Amino acid sequence: MLAKCANPACTAPFLYLREGKLYQIEMEGGSGRGTGEQNQGTIKDERKPARRLEFFWLCGPCARRMTLSFDRGRGVVVVPALTQQAAAT
Repeated sequence: MLAKCANPACTAPFLYLREGKLYQIEMEGGSGRGTGEQNQGTIKDERKPARRLEFFWLCGPCARRMTLSFDRGRGVVVVPALTQQAAAT
């Protein structure tokens, strides 16, 4: 459940969707089970990793300056948004 702005430096509580930006990001989730190779000798488990949807919210002031990005090593991170002028060059 959303509790506050996804920006760690911001303390704005999530109360309603009237202001800000909501993000839906598909995350890979670990099942906690070993692979088939570990469990059954040489047979490999070829199932895809479990995925789940997570929601993140940036409050209005943060959404005007920032966006969210996914980094495999760190997960979801807040990054500066490109301005229209910077995106045009």
